[in-house]
Amino acid sequence: MEELVDVLDERGRPTGKAAAKSEAHRRGLWHRCFHCWVFGEDDGGPYLLVQRRSPRKETWPGRLDVTAAGHLMSGESTLDGLRELEEELGIVAPPERLMPLGTRRVDLPIPAGRDRELHEVFLLRDQTPPERLRLQHEEVASVLRLSLDDVEALAGGADAPATEYVEGGSQSVSVEPRDFVPYPDDYLGRVTRAVRQAFAHGWPGSA
Repeated sequence: MEELVDVLDERGRPTGKAAAKSEAHRRGLWHRCFHCWVFGEDDGGPYLLVQRRSPRKETWPGRLDVTAAGHLMSGESTLDGLRELEEELGIVAPPERLMPLGTRRVDLPIPAGRDRELHEVFLLRDQTPPERLRLQHEEVASVLRLSLDDVEALAGGADAPATEYVEGGSQSVSVEPRDFVPYPDDYLGRVTRAVRQAFAHGWPGSA
């Protein structure tokens, strides 16, 4: 049986109604999602991880996207979305390690209709080496490590090198802005600036 999401009005307020995810997408109903960007630092310097969506996904198959994300089901609170980190990447993180970045509105046409979502966005500093992440292959095809300098280049419209980690190995790849889900609001650039600030001001509760 398909999972339900809470339906919101245009201002993000609960309507008291719920709908199946597919119906919400088909009808363009507003609903909530959890987004978490994972970053870290190693011998190569500070980096951001992005995921390559599974080729089996109905929306944006194979595109690059936020490190871990998922719909908030009917009746769930924002932090219930932490399960997405464990399910998609194998990362277990308590709520106090998250840095909230706020809520963003997304209104995008998709093949099934229209995706109208409110994203609750967080950062997580995690030092798990990318090659040790446990990927949920139904959702995530691979994870890419991008240096922060290269993420900034991408946000500015340039191509950038990355290391792509898949089960059993890794490879060097070149990433273009068009490889990402086409969000219209400089999402990648805004996240990168937030990560820079997190490094500059310290990270309470990091591990």
